[in-house]
Amino acid sequence: MQILSIHLKNIKSHRELDLDFAPGINVLSGANGVGKSTIFESIGYALFGVDAQSFVGNVDRFITSGAKRGEIAVVFLIDEDRYRVSRTVGTPAKWLLAKEVAGDFEVEEHKDAKETEGRLKELLGLDNGRSLAEQFELVIGPFQNEFLGPFVIKQATRRRDKFDEILGIDAWRKTYTETKVLVSTIRGRVDALHSAIAPLKDQVAVLPERREAYKDGQQQLAQTEQELTEKSAGLKSLEAQLSASDQREQAVQELTVAINALKERIGNGREKISRQKTLIDEAEKSQKIVAANSAGKQAFEQAEQRLAELREQVKTQRQLEQEVAALDKQVTAMVERHASEERAIALAVKELQAEEQDLAERRKALTVDGKLQQLAARLPKIRKSMDDVRDQIGRLDGRRAGLEEGSRKLAEGVCPFFQEPCLNIAEKPPGDVFSAKLTELEAERNRLKAEQDRLSQEEGASTRASEQLNAFAVQLKGLEEQAIKLKTKLKANAERASGLETLQKDQSTVQQQLDEKQTALKSFNTLLADIDACEALKTEHQTARDLFVANQEQAAKLEERQAELVKYEQLLARYQGELAGKEAQLVTASKEYDAGQHQTQREQKDLLNLEVGALGQKVTGLKADVVRLAGEIDKLRQIEQEIVARQAKIKAYGEKEELVKFLRNRVFNRVSVYLSERFREEISQRANHLYRIIAEVDEELAWGDNYRIVLRDMVDGKLREREDDQLSGGQTMSAVVALRLAMLQTIGARIAFFDEPTSNL
Repeated sequence: MQILSIHLKNIKSHRELDLDFAPGINVLSGANGVGKSTIFESIGYALFGVDAQSFVGNVDRFITSGAKRGEIAVVFLIDEDRYRVSRTVGTPAKWLLAKEVAGDFEVEEHKDAKETEGRLKELLGLDNGRSLAEQFELVIGPFQNEFLGPFVIKQATRRRDKFDEILGIDAWRKTYTETKVLVSTIRGRVDALHSAIAPLKDQVAVLPERREAYKDGQQQLAQTEQELTEKSAGLKSLEAQLSASDQREQAVQELTVAINALKERIGNGREKISRQKTLIDEAEKSQKIVAANSAGKQAFEQAEQRLAELREQVKTQRQLEQEVAALDKQVTAMVERHASEERAIALAVKELQAEEQDLAERRKALTVDGKLQQLAARLPKIRKSMDDVRDQIGRLDGRRAGLEEGSRKLAEGVCPFFQEPCLNIAEKPPGDVFSAKLTELEAERNRLKAEQDRLSQEEGASTRASEQLNAFAVQLKGLEEQAIKLKTKLKANAERASGLETLQKDQSTVQQQLDEKQTALKSFNTLLADIDACEALKTEHQTARDLFVANQEQAAKLEERQAELVKYEQLLARYQGELAGKEAQLVTASKEYDAGQHQTQREQKDLLNLEVGALGQKVTGLKADVVRLAGEIDKLRQIEQEIVARQAKIKAYGEKEELVKFLRNRVFNRVSVYLSERFREEISQRANHLYRIIAEVDEELAWGDNYRIVLRDMVDGKLREREDDQLSGGQTMSAVVALRLAMLQTIGARIAFFDEPTSNL
């Protein structure tokens, strides 16, 4: 197994960290606080499932300050297969194992963290019954400053208990100690069972007596139930006779009630007929009044309808008056607005004309002189001529410099390149040749200089003329802009003047509407007189209308009341016929019913009811006694069974006590000592070999009783043994390293972490 790399994100001081590891021993070094131990802790957390609280006490301190969640991923190699285990710190917590397939890591499906840990145990070869976290904390990766911890414990029993825990054999000693309590517990339970059986036997002693009482109760219950059956049969026969008498009595009572009800209905019917006739008379009188006042009521309603129409016309008249007032006000406002607009337009025309005249005068004052324009137009040509003159002067200066240099080089008349007489100046002195050419050049240069001065003066005059023309152009541009604005104002004023015509048309339209409304209003001049006339007509027929309305409802009910009278008379005749039939039935029923015999039957029934009730209560009581005795017998039988079961438990506990005593004295008390010897022997052999390599001395390392470190060597031909305080710090550290490596080999681990300061290692 080899750890290949680790990735940390938001773990303590590491915001983002990736580390690759080489095969064999890897050493992490650095200043205090840079996060070396965090690497070791992160591997323990992700690969071995150690709780973060074991490292930092508080899980939040395992996450980088300010972050909410941390992540750790470790990639490791097992038999040429690459795996990646990742675990998050914070919520939600995830612990995932993935295997590399075709260059990608595929997560294995595990139902929970326990299954993930089991798979890691299988891969790491540490499936020995102990959790990965325990194996890491105790053997594989002891925490910082705990590397020497258990080896330097002074007290022998504490050191023995600690190493028994590391080697996983402390369970046998703990079992021996804890099973002592088990023996006491078994004895206590046996004593408790004996104590519980004694009162149970006392309770079971009354079982024969309860069985005899149960048998007597059953016989007495059977006799009472037979007597109850006989009495119930007699009561049932008497109840049948009494029921026939009750029916005859009920028939007589019902007929009497029916006859009384019919007599009462007949009396009520006669009263209703009398009242109905009175109502019919009233309806006939009302009908005559309605007929007499029908014409007056109709005239009243016509006047009322006409009056409503006239009042609607009043509303229309008021609406027209309001509209006329509004239109009149609108016409007045429009006349005033038209006059005001005319005055404003006339004033604006005068102002614009004055502004236009002023603009024309200013434009006339800016007339440009033709000579000035011609002078300004020559400026580009003058500047080009000046550039040509400057160019010619420059070329002349170049030729002059060349002639002067040639004069110096050819002063002797010898060519400087071929070192022979120069053919150009043959037959002439060199000074004469160059002097003539220099004189010509100087004359030409003076001429060009004079031309340059003249052009410079013309350029100044042309420049001033151009600047003056530019100033005129700026002023003309300003005047043009003012002219454009003036045209805009003239156009706006013309549009405003054309708006007067629209205003005049609107005024005419409103005036026409006003005339039409005033004409329509004249049609309502007689409206008040018409209303007064209708009011008078309505008052004239008010009485007739009131009489008609007051009697209309009564008159309308005449036919209905006449029909009701016929119905009441028919019902009265039917009730009288039913009364005669009921009275005949009552005479017949009275002959069949004997009141004295009926009373005797009732008394006999009451007596039998009392006897049957008493027998029923007696049966109920006897049944309850029988059930109670049966329940008591069942409980006593259960107690008998419980006594047998407890006696069996006493026997079983006795056997268990003997087994526990045997295991404690023969097994648990000896196994831990035996295993400790075997482990120390095996680890000592491996550690001795490792110690000799590490310390490079001829000494033997052994792990003695109570896990004491013992070094043996020969001094003066005698065997010397040293242990604990007799060893130096270096010897102790080397021995501890050897023993820890030997322990790792013993449990099958192929990886270890030594998180110790350099001074210790």
